[in-house]
Amino acid sequence: MAPLRENPSVQARFLLGPAGSGKTFRCLAEIRAALAQTPDGPPLILLAPKQATFQLERQLLEGGEISGFTRLQILSFDRLAKFIFEKLNVAPPKLLSAEGRLMVLRALLLRHADELKLFRGSARRAGFAQELGTLLAELQQHQFTPARLRALAESKLRRELRDKLHDLALLSEKYADWLREHELQDANCLLDFATAALRDEFKIQNSKFKIESLWLDGFAEMTPQELALLTAVVPLCERATLAFCLKTEPTPVASWLSIWSSIGKTFQQCRAQITNLPGCEVKTEILQREPGKNRFPENSALGELELNWSLPVASGFEISNLKSQI
Repeated sequence: MAPLRENPSVQARFLLGPAGSGKTFRCLAEIRAALAQTPDGPPLILLAPKQATFQLERQLLEGGEISGFTRLQILSFDRLAKFIFEKLNVAPPKLLSAEGRLMVLRALLLRHADELKLFRGSARRAGFAQELGTLLAELQQHQFTPARLRALAESKLRRELRDKLHDLALLSEKYADWLREHELQDANCLLDFATAALRDEFKIQNSKFKIESLWLDGFAEMTPQELALLTAVVPLCERATLAFCLKTEPTPVASWLSIWSSIGKTFQQCRAQITNLPGCEVKTEILQREPGKNRFPENSALGELELNWSLPVASGFEISNLKSQI
């Protein structure tokens, strides 16, 4: 059998609609149909936030249409990265645990305290290493390298901000050096390694990794790491459905004060990157909320709130016994 390559044509569909319009219902219905038609076959992937994966699994099995499954993977981005390593027969990187990172950062703060500018007085304070670890994790998730931080520290910014960026660049660089010396990787770099493995043409051409369909649901925001991994996975799929909670496609002039600005920005970034993939056919489908149908049939107050969330209007009926309804 010839090795599988990236699909020459990927059908990518963006599924938009307000809350309660049936985006998740549509995704789960399509998954049930695929499992019922072909219990065995190439993997199906449902990508969701970590805290929602168990709930989605329960929803999928409700109704008794299917009693179980083997080809479907309901994954968060971290578990997707591990799934990719397994399918590509690539050894995952040796990761430093969160506790280990905290111990290393404490040692680095003490060792390089005299080189710090803004953090010098805080380096020995209890809890600072943990706060630093959280900050470095966010920088890694948004792909800020030590070189990028150092370049920002040399730009025309306020002195306090330049000093802070200098310290972050220094500590990030020393931390990276320590990891390299001990042949370890930070856990926050797991997605980067999975993305790199998918973009390795030799590994792709010599593997049998293929995804029949991918669904993404439940994300209001995605980090650059997550978006890069998603963009690397989609070319291996025959079909991809990406659901976002938006009434319509956001306009470029939409106010950043809007409650939909964050998810609108995520959708625009995701669509731009998916559209730029070679051989990718992109379309957008917008679901409308059906009159008389909502997620709160026994709670008129919550149903009214859901319907008019983006453009509040005065309620035309009296609310009574709200506490018992909730």
